[in-house]
Amino acid sequence: MHRRILILNLLFFIVQNLYSQNMRINYDMTYREDSLSEESVTKKMVLLIHGEESKFYSEKQYDIDSLRNNGFKGFAVGDNSFMVIRKPQNVVSKYYFIFRDAYKITESVNLNWTIEKEIVKKYNYTCQRATLSYKGRSWEAWFTQDLPIQEGPYIFKGLPGLIVYMKDKTNSYEFSFSGIKKQYNPLDFENMQPKPMETSKNKLDKVFLDYFNDPYREMKSGNIKAKFKDERGNDIEPDFRKMTKETQDYLIKKNNPIELTDSIHYPK
Repeated sequence: MHRRILILNLLFFIVQNLYSQNMRINYDMTYREDSLSEESVTKKMVLLIHGEESKFYSEKQYDIDSLRNNGFKGFAVGDNSFMVIRKPQNVVSKYYFIFRDAYKITESVNLNWTIEKEIVKKYNYTCQRATLSYKGRSWEAWFTQDLPIQEGPYIFKGLPGLIVYMKDKTNSYEFSFSGIKKQYNPLDFENMQPKPMETSKNKLDKVFLDYFNDPYREMKSGNIKAKFKDERGNDIEPDFRKMTKETQDYLIKKNNPIELTDSIHYPK
């Protein structure tokens, strides 16, 4: 009996040690920017785990960060959408980018999961269902104890196994597991340009509203240089009034954030 307990404890230690190393988990993320439209966007996302910290962001940005980490100095267009860094004690930093500026909100995130009885096979893993209500959305998640990692996509974690599938009740957001790697090129999670400014939700809302009211202010003032050309390649003067109206219509239409209660109330 004692020998059996010793073996079980040893196996548990080996498994925990195996999954405490640097790890990369891949997800496909599909979402609808406009809640009234069936059109969706799909992005490849990565979850990087390093000890007790993790970072969730686009694979496109991860590839660029890896190039820069290896000495690349050229220009590259990344994708910083849905970027979060998670730290111990449920501390989460969320990142937002507007033109040349970056902002960071750090907060404590408490997820009150309900673990259900349903068990199914997904991605060749035995998975169990869990549900969650968070910031205006009702979520369904499937986690597997075959991968004993209490992690998942975006800010979601804390179940007794890796979250491999997740979607909200309105089908606006969906995360699907697509692979796992036990090692990845180590990166400094918070080494990014421009350097994010720490802010609050209220102050960030004001930044977004200021941008909505005058999205081309930096161009009109000359702080950002831009040239506009017609179909023949001739220089033309931009119609900032028309461009502003088009941008405002777009922002109003595409206002379906993953954290629904954080949506910006743009004037109409």
